[in-house]
Amino acid sequence: MLLLSHPRVGALLALTILLPVGAGAATLQEKIQNSRQKLEHIHENLGQMQAHLAAGQKTQAQLRGEISTINQQVVAVQKKLVGIQQQQQLAKSQIADLRAKISALRAALAQQKSILAQQLRAAYTLGGATPLAVWLQTERPGELGRMSVFYESLARARSTLITKTQDTAQQILKTKHEVQTHEIRLAQLARQVGAQEHTLQQQRQHHAALESQLADRIAADKAKISELQANAHILDGLVSRLVVQFRHQEAVARAKAAAAEAQRKAEAAAAARRAAAIAARRQAIEQRRLAQGAQAEQRARQVQRAANAQKQAPTTVVRPPTIAAAPALPATPIVGHGHYPAPVNGPISARFGAPRVTGGLKWQGIIFQAAVGTPVRAIAPGMVLYAGPLRGYGQIVIVQIAHSLLAIYGHLGATDVHVGEQVSTGRQVGSVGSGGELGNDGLYFEMRNAGHPVNPLYYIHN
Repeated sequence: MLLLSHPRVGALLALTILLPVGAGAATLQEKIQNSRQKLEHIHENLGQMQAHLAAGQKTQAQLRGEISTINQQVVAVQKKLVGIQQQQQLAKSQIADLRAKISALRAALAQQKSILAQQLRAAYTLGGATPLAVWLQTERPGELGRMSVFYESLARARSTLITKTQDTAQQILKTKHEVQTHEIRLAQLARQVGAQEHTLQQQRQHHAALESQLADRIAADKAKISELQANAHILDGLVSRLVVQFRHQEAVARAKAAAAEAQRKAEAAAAARRAAAIAARRQAIEQRRLAQGAQAEQRARQVQRAANAQKQAPTTVVRPPTIAAAPALPATPIVGHGHYPAPVNGPISARFGAPRVTGGLKWQGIIFQAAVGTPVRAIAPGMVLYAGPLRGYGQIVIVQIAHSLLAIYGHLGATDVHVGEQVSTGRQVGSVGSGGELGNDGLYFEMRNAGHPVNPLYYIHN
């Protein structure tokens, strides 16, 4: 059962992946958490269907090899069948020739027997007379020599005819034996033809079954390639949305910081104005007090000229209150093409841009070989934009480590961070999962700059 053809899964994907999150979610974290819950349900269904899809399939190379072997066997059987059929036709021709020969021999034998019968009847007509009796009884003794020669010739002809008749009978028997031998051989060839035709039929049926299986396999691979392309588009869409929302959040934060700074400056200016007003009021009071003292001093000078003519009250220095400066917002680190530690220790089994086994797509990241449960650590500090399941990538974690740089940790067995969390370098974000599209246990790691996949080896140690 193909994943993309499942109506319920397609509908859920359209609602939860390709469309934006509902307006009811007020913050980025709430939006992503809402998507995560829906994606978890989809992930469970997809896992079952992927297991059903992968069960009992042969590779295309094996099927093509078996079909090639059967084609060779079919050709060999067909050649053998043609040879047997040629032998069969030859045997039939030989049998026909032998039967024609038997018919001719039988005709010759019948003619020989007829002549021999005539000779025997002539001899019987002559009776048992001896040559001497014939000579004594003849009226014409001159004919005796001619009769003697005739009888000798007749005897030799009869003897030759008898021998020839016997030879013809022997040839007939021999020819009949040859016919029987050829008929037996013909029957054997007929059985061999039947056996070879049966074998050929079985091989053709097996060949047809393998071709059908291969066609199904190719169709499944095409569907898998389409699914992988859809998964890649889904991840691209998710990353683009998260980047846009993150930048919007940054803009909102900057706007709030600017508003807070403006408010702080306004409050400081207001405080300064209040302090200036207070100082002015105090100065006016002091001036009035000094004027009153001068008047009192003039009156006292009139009463007593020697008492404190020049005495003045101490002046109180009025200073405006000190306004504490608002704390500065932390600056976002700008990450260049530096060297970060690898997320896991292990050999790289698939590199960026290498073709996938099923064909049609290239890897947009790299694959580290690692055992199930191996801790996966953040390569750089940043904020978690997404942590949860994504079709085709298992559990993933997306971390914004710079203004336009994302680190994506995929095919995780479990995640150890949540959306909105600030992680430091070396912080465990999850653990290595098992199997899946990777074929073997390992971590799928991808880097994106401005939303576009880039070679992770430009940023990390190998």
